[in-house]
Amino acid sequence: MSTVQRTLERSSFSAYLMECSHPDQDASTDAASRAERMKHFPFSVMLKVSYPELDFANRWCWQNLGPCDGDCTQAHSEYQVCRESRPHSHPGTWTSFWFEKTDYNFGFNEWYFSDAADRDKFIAILPEINWGENYAK
Repeated sequence: MSTVQRTLERSSFSAYLMECSHPDQDASTDAASRAERMKHFPFSVMLKVSYPELDFANRWCWQNLGPCDGDCTQAHSEYQVCRESRPHSHPGTWTSFWFEKTDYNFGFNEWYFSDAADRDKFIAILPEINWGENYAK
């Protein structure tokens, strides 16, 4: 039986601010941009994830909730769903935002959903998010 790596941790915006705030940085900028995203996508989930887990989670969202809203970053994804390589965007009911790298290939990312039921589906599958099939041991 093969196993997969898993480093995901549930987190929060306040935990991000506590861990990543710098003395010369104004946290209100992060809070303001987050508040703007939450006007359209008011239901959020903050995780500390590795890059493969980020891509794995985004693939699940694409497959179960449709495309990510905004500029498409799938061309750089390890678990690519959208195969268009030229710059483009999609309308969608969810989006995500990478806040800050905290370690090698690891950091804070928050997913935002326009519907509480979609957020709850995402929370329900968190135990299944891992580094994916590319890292099976």
